[in-house]
Amino acid sequence: MKSSHGQKQSKLWTIFLLAAAFLIPEVAFAAPWDDTADKVLEIFTGGLTRTLAIIAIIISGVLAMFGKMQWSWVVNIVIGIVLIFGGAAIVDYIIAAAS
Repeated sequence: MKSSHGQKQSKLWTIFLLAAAFLIPEVAFAAPWDDTADKVLEIFTGGLTRTLAIIAIIISGVLAMFGKMQWSWVVNIVIGIVLIFGGAAIVDYIIAAAS
């Protein structure tokens, strides 16, 4: 078992190494993070997701028409889909308004 001094020293080395890693230009410029974020955005707004959203709206509407689902749930689903697919446009609008 490590002593408390050894644990503190280990934590300090970990913090130092993490800080040093973020000073490396490749990490500091965040290019890998941008690529990853773009891939996540593509997953959420891609063709398969669009198809699934259309199917979800159709099924929700049919279930609500037959009384098997409350209309408030359908509205929540539609609002969620609008926020997912319109998220990029909403952020662009906010950024343009702020500058």
